[in-house]
Amino acid sequence: MWPWGHLLFGAFAYFGYRRIRQLGTSRVSVGLSLTLGTQFPDLVDKPLAWYVGVLPTGRSLAHSIFTFFLVAVVLTQIGWRVDRDEAVFAFLFGYFTHIVGDIIPPLLDGERYYATFFLWPALPAVDYGTELTLLPRLRALDPSPVLFVQFGLLTLVAIGWYLRARTAHS
Repeated sequence: MWPWGHLLFGAFAYFGYRRIRQLGTSRVSVGLSLTLGTQFPDLVDKPLAWYVGVLPTGRSLAHSIFTFFLVAVVLTQIGWRVDRDEAVFAFLFGYFTHIVGDIIPPLLDGERYYATFFLWPALPAVDYGTELTLLPRLRALDPSPVLFVQFGLLTLVAIGWYLRARTAHS
């Protein structure tokens, strides 16, 4: 999943969660925290695997459910102490949706092996073959109608979040 796909998946899931819980509008800082959470596993794993070479793949350490729980415990403790538990929850929500968003496609394709990364290091790293780094991946990106729809949705989410937060604080 591309970064904007992770952001859309996390944002729509979070909007749904807030709507179901009838929580109303959250602060812009919470939206930024959610955004960072939806990107966090790739911001850790991809550079450490592709450029530094200390991780076996771009889906290992920060994509592991074990790391997620460790980060959740640490950030929750910090969030309580500095009274930022809503922002911490949004970050963790985005982080978790990132992992789920990477698990769903291989499961839908019937390729369960490619969904086992979330149990690393309890299970071996998934062999994805040659992993292209960011620039070659972007060059190979097909400007399809689906891509334009994703960017359109991303734009609507950003504008909607901004306008809701702005009117809530007016």
